[in-house]
Order: sequence, then structure tokens, then C-alpha cells
Amino acid sequence: MKIKYFERVTKEAYLADIMELLSLCDQEFIPPLSARSSTIQSNLGPQGGKREGPVAYFENIQHQPAFLAVDDGRVVGFMSLKKNYVCEEIPPSHSPNVYVTTVIVHPHYRRHGITNGFYHHLFKKFGWGNVFTRTWSTNLSHIRILSSLKFYEHCRLEDDRGPGIDTIYYYHGPVAKKSRQVMKQYRLTGNFLFLLLLVVLTAAFVTAWSLTDGGVLHELSIAFATSLIASALCLLSDTLLKYKESQNDEYINNLKSFGIENLRFHKDELLELLIPKCRNEIWITGYRLIMTGKKSFRRALCQACAETKGLRVRVLAVPPWSRTYQLVYGTEDVSDNYIKIFSDLCSCAENYGTNLEIRFTEKPIFNDTYKIDDRFITGPYLHCLDKNNGRITAKDFFSLDINDPQKELYGLIYKDYMTVWEESRARLNNARFLSRVQARGTSDLTAEEKCELLIRCCETIGGKEKQPERDASLAAAD
Repeated sequence: MKIKYFERVTKEAYLADIMELLSLCDQEFIPPLSARSSTIQSNLGPQGGKREGPVAYFENIQHQPAFLAVDDGRVVGFMSLKKNYVCEEIPPSHSPNVYVTTVIVHPHYRRHGITNGFYHHLFKKFGWGNVFTRTWSTNLSHIRILSSLKFYEHCRLEDDRGPGIDTIYYYHGPVAKKSRQVMKQYRLTGNFLFLLLLVVLTAAFVTAWSLTDGGVLHELSIAFATSLIASALCLLSDTLLKYKESQNDEYINNLKSFGIENLRFHKDELLELLIPKCRNEIWITGYRLIMTGKKSFRRALCQACAETKGLRVRVLAVPPWSRTYQLVYGTEDVSDNYIKIFSDLCSCAENYGTNLEIRFTEKPIFNDTYKIDDRFITGPYLHCLDKNNGRITAKDFFSLDINDPQKELYGLIYKDYMTVWEESRARLNNARFLSRVQARGTSDLTAEEKCELLIRCCETIGGKEKQPERDASLAAAD
């Protein structure tokens, strides 16, 4: 059995075999192929009316490139596709792309690696670009194959094909390119051939110069050879720059395939720029909330609260009295940071109607995560030591800028935050905290008294009110 590629299938016998496969496997698809008007039909809900076989679908297939699995002169499977495809579900950054429309293998030839073979041939021929396909959520056999080939879920249209049956778009980023693929994609073949021609001509003029002894021909040979060498060097430089550009593009595409917009090394500057523009919600995490202690940062938060009535703000913190905090940072005093940021936010809740909730968790937080509307700025906590400042802070390391909610990485960061959030059992009573701070002030309080103030202003979530217990080791240290 061989897999062959056709820009368009024209052989009558092959077309008859394809139609036979479509008819044989018609009802395996949801909705059936006979109920579809084309291979890229967007409305895939339950279809009614009279069905006369997948005629319209077959007519679409005839005009599409395809890989055919041929055994003893018969087509036993095929993969049809569209090149330079664009649709609403796929963002412009990933378009145009190669889009797989149909994969069918005869029941007698299944479990022989034919579908995998189709995809490997596809990557070999078109792997330098973005590859998309779609299937339905109950098509588990195809989904397993896609997962094994490192396709990632791009987006999901819930109940698109019926109750509980989603349409799922899958994405595969560009594979590592060979030199000839890079030359083809960036149209460097002409550069290479012209460069070769310049080298040959230069060699010819240099030879002519060496064989002549003075005269016009001698001078002309020098002039032409010099010009050609300069042209060759310029062309070579341009070719190398474009080749380097291809490597940069591959790196960027790999990042974007995970939903990573950029890598950021100045998180505080970026957040101070984004927060005032927030119009929906802000999420904050931290052990020490050092960044939020900055006046400029707090000012940005207050500005966002003032300009957007009912702004939702979530703060998830590991408090300094918890065992988890001590294991990471010891007895370092950070209570003042908490008092400052919580006072500002609670004032915003009172004055601007900010929907504020501050929760404390005993669980370790592994990422320093901020969410500004649909944009995550997150990076890992590290245990590294800085010779001047002790343990490095999250802002001293790079952060991921993730802004595509449809990507799997975005979903993982979201679920990570929400899991710890929902399992938290203590939260700050905003009104109680603000009234106590306004009544007595905090400037003359010790670190111990500030922690005590925060503890007394906490309440239990989802149960009988109980103040969080101070860790015994902290009490002993005091």
C-alpha cells in the first residue's frame, strides 16, 4: 500500500472509490456527510430532510488536494485538505493555513497506521505552515491520534452538533524546517541561483583579467569583477538575514501556538500600564505582595476602580502567619504591604462600588499571577538567592504574557488560580478591616500587631465564622 499526493484527483476509478468510501462511512460522521452541503459547512446542528447520499460533499472533495492510500489499485483511504484556508474560528495570526477537511479509512484497513501516515505525509509536504482540522467531541479515536501527533485544542463550540456534542478545532504548529523548506517559504531559491550566477560571472571576469596584460579589456574585467563581488556580498547578506528571520518566525510561532504573546522582564511596568485600562476584572496573587506595595502600582489599581464602577478584584494571598509562608520566606515582615494594598482596595470598594474579595490560602502558590481582563501575566516563584536582597522576587524573573483564552495554556493558568481560590477557607471582612484601620490607624503598630489586626478581620468561607489560627512556629518565634 502506498500513500500518494494529488493536487486534484482526476482518475475516474479513484473518484469512484472515494465516493464509495463516503457512502460507506456516511453515518459514522456527526452530522452524516449526506446531510452536509460542503466540507467546510459551519452549521453542523441536527439536519432534517431527505438524504440522497453524500453527493454535495463528494462534489467538494473533487476540487480539493488529497492524499490517497492506494492498495492494489484501489483507494482504501483518503485525506482531503484546503490550502491557504481562512475562517472565523481561526485568528488572522494563524491564517492562511492548511486545513484538513476529511479523513476516511475503509473499515477493513483501520488500525494499520494509515491515518497517522496521512498526517506524517501532510507534515512533510506542508509542515512549514500552520495546520488545522476539526472534529466532534465524541470522535475519540481521531482525537487520540491528534493528541499523539501534538495537535492542540484551539477552540471548542459547545453543543454545536447537538446536545453534548461539541465541535473542536485542533491546531498543529509549524514543524522544524529543513533548509530547502525555508528557501521555498521565504522565496530564497531565486536569491541562491542569482548568487551562484554572480559567482560564476565574477570568476569569468577574474580569469579574463588574469589573462590580459593591460588595455581596455583588462580594465573592464577589473571593473565588472569588483561590481559583481559587491553585488554578491549584498545578496548574500540579504539571504542570510531572511534565513535568520525564518528562525525567528519559527520561535514566535511556537510561542503563539501555546497562547504566549510575549515574554516580559519588567512585570511591574507592564501591569502599571495595563491596570488603568481594565474594564472587567483584576486578579492578584502573592506571598509578600511586594509589587502592590509600590505607590505607582496602588495608584493604578485605584484609578481602575474609580473609572470602572463595579470592577471585580480578586486577591489571593499566602499570609505571613501561615506555615506555608514561613517555609518559603521565614519570618520576613511583610504585614505593611498587606495593610497598604488592602486599605486602598477596601476604600475603593466603599467609594466606587468595587466588587472586592480578598482570600487567604494555606496552600503553596507556584506562580505569581495577575489577570487583567482576559490577559494573564504570570511567572514562577523561585528559591534562588540574590547576594544583595536575599530571596529573589517574582518580578526579578521573566513573566509569560498570555492573552488568548482559547489556548490550552490559558485554561491551565485559569484553573490553577481558581482551584486554590475555591479551596481557600479564609477571607478578609472588608468593612470590618476598613473601619478598624480608619479608627485607630496603623502607622504606630508593630508587625505583630498588624498581623493580629488582619487575623481578627478574617472570616471563614462557607461555614461557621472562625478566625484563622496562627501557626505555632510563628508564635514560638515571637
